[in-house]
Amino acid sequence: MRTYIETLVIFILCFCLFPFQDLKASTLVFLMLAISLSCFSISFQKKIPQIIIGSFAIGIAFFNPLFVVFLPAILYAVFFRKHYVICGIGMIPALIYHHTISTHNAMIYLTYGISFYLAYRNQIQKHLETTIKALRDNSVEQEMQLRHKNEQLIISQNENIYVATLSERNRIAREIHDNVGHMLSRSILQVGALLAICKDAALKPHLESLKDTLNEAMNNIRNSVHDLHDESVDLKSALQNLIDNFTFCSISFECDTSRHVPKDVKYCIIAIVKEALNNIIKHSNATEVTVTMREHPGFYQLLVEDNGTNGLHKNDSDGIGLTNMKERASALHGNLHITTDHGFRIFLSIPKQQ
Repeated sequence: MRTYIETLVIFILCFCLFPFQDLKASTLVFLMLAISLSCFSISFQKKIPQIIIGSFAIGIAFFNPLFVVFLPAILYAVFFRKHYVICGIGMIPALIYHHTISTHNAMIYLTYGISFYLAYRNQIQKHLETTIKALRDNSVEQEMQLRHKNEQLIISQNENIYVATLSERNRIAREIHDNVGHMLSRSILQVGALLAICKDAALKPHLESLKDTLNEAMNNIRNSVHDLHDESVDLKSALQNLIDNFTFCSISFECDTSRHVPKDVKYCIIAIVKEALNNIIKHSNATEVTVTMREHPGFYQLLVEDNGTNGLHKNDSDGIGLTNMKERASALHGNLHITTDHGFRIFLSIPKQQ
């Protein structure tokens, strides 16, 4: 918009210097041509049209002195596009026809100066605007990258905290099992031995009550230890451990689940993946294996497949391992589909408990 306004201002200045006292039909033609070329010069942004328009206007000015007055308006856009040689040549007609000292000639040269100055200032302004936009875009992009990195760091930090929490739970469960559990077991044995050798009938009920209390405490600790251990099992880490230990062929693994997978679902999936990988080792000539675990809003989905060509032997299609897979899936109201047409493929779907 600034370019159009400044071109209009320069054209008005040029129009004021035009000698209307010698107005003729040919003069009107040159006037209309000057207006057209001025409009064309600011409309075209490519290099070749700008050079052609500027050269054409300068050529007309060499043959008609009246056209020299409108050259500043036409050369404004040429100077703005950095075609300085064309602008320099455009000064020659003015030097030829307006070389005498007069107010009118001075105003013509002043119009040239104003035109080139405004074009240069507009050029600098455009460059600054472009630089500011580039800096703004870069800053926005860097801000987005930093935000993404911060999110990744938070996710990684939360993941490390989660793994450390599971590890600590496992350690606590192990400590309780190794220390308190063994002490209670020893106490139960000691009370049982006392009951066996005790001759006092009045003391036996108290020893039996103590033994029952110790047994109840032992059961409570055993249940707590099992709960802690079950909660400390991370499905993704457990599957990743199975994948890392699988060296039969190349294997790819993808797991997209939350941390709150029920323990019965975790153990079912881990057992099925373990059995599936064992079957691949025993019965398949695969070179690539894919294990995919996903959690959907209503169900859990497991896919284990390979590119083997011989599949399972017919005698093993209803073997103990595959039967156990089906029983585990059925216990959780899940569906298990096994195919061997194009390699070994297991598809498991377990609905979420509402």
